Amino acid sequence: MKILIVDDQRTQSIGLSQMLRHLGYLDLLTAASAEEAYDQLRLNSLEAGPVACSIDMILMDVNMPGVNGIEACAHIKSNLAWRDIPIIMVTTSAEVKDLSDAFNAGAMDYIQKPPINDELNVRVRSALRLKHETDERKKREHDLEIERERSEKLLLNILPAPIANRLKEGEKVIADQFDEATVLFVDIANFTPLASTISPVELVNMLNGIFSRFDSIMEKHGLEKIKTMGDAYMAVGGLPIPTRDHAEAVANAALDILEEFPKLTDHCLQLRIGIHTGPVVAGVIGKNKFNYDLWGDTVNIASRMQSHGQPDAIQMTAQTYAYLKDNFEFQPIGEIEIRGKGAMQVYILTGRKSAHLPDNERIAMNNLQSITQ
Repeated sequence: MKILIVDDQRTQSIGLSQMLRHLGYLDLLTAASAEEAYDQLRLNSLEAGPVACSIDMILMDVNMPGVNGIEACAHIKSNLAWRDIPIIMVTTSAEVKDLSDAFNAGAMDYIQKPPINDELNVRVRSALRLKHETDERKKREHDLEIERERSEKLLLNILPAPIANRLKEGEKVIADQFDEATVLFVDIANFTPLASTISPVELVNMLNGIFSRFDSIMEKHGLEKIKTMGDAYMAVGGLPIPTRDHAEAVANAALDILEEFPKLTDHCLQLRIGIHTGPVVAGVIGKNKFNYDLWGDTVNIASRMQSHGQPDAIQMTAQTYAYLKDNFEFQPIGEIEIRGKGAMQVYILTGRKSAHLPDNERIAMNNLQSITQ
């Protein structure tokens, strides 16, 4: 246990040090003024961390020139990293006011000069026991905080933050109706035959790399990933916090996915992407393993857009096309038969109109046009 002795009289410091060593306390520091005490505390705080100090107790002389012991005690107790260090005032005064001032400044105890060996032993042991109990409590609180943060992170990996907060606030059933959202499905074409030719580790690593990049794209455009299903990926725009540009955000994410996908695998794979806009129900299901999911015709149609789509193409319904036609380029496909829905008008999203390209792409296009003119 490390003890700091603060006394401007060298003989007093030496005497206290000898008594403490006789009692078995060998890790001793000394300071001849409040300023030197602060320096020792700062040095030992750097060793222990930003909000901790390796000094376990302070014996503080009251009557020191400059900053006296009571003022130094108050200053130490005002510091987050030092405030839990027990301070025992060492004084020649028996005045009630002096002792009251010391306790008001944050001192734990006091010892009369010259100290009696047995009294010093009892008071120092009591102070060190308090410091040990305080350190143990802080450690438990720190461990609990880490565990809470870990649980919070896990929950946020499973659920959108607004939904997680509602569950933490005690809401038992979460089921929300959204009049308008845009649902995205992505499927890796020809993945099943490939899965039988590579090792499980390679398979999982490849999917993890692909879907992690998809996750980053969803985050970039403010979309909510719903789930992965084997080699399929589902996300949505416009919930759990409604937004006006959900269709545009999904379209931009889909274009980014098509652009990024060839960089994510060495295998000759292609994507089918389907998008549809409409009403959905969103909610949390499950008791032990939560799952935030979507239901409704909009989800089914978006899934059909993907499954009936062409490889390396983004296929969407007329409903979504109506939101995007002014800002994006399309290839009309006409009507196709959709299982359970009959004939539906569909479009292939081919790109952004120049006015709505990202800044770097628009600058590059303008430069190219100026060169060719």
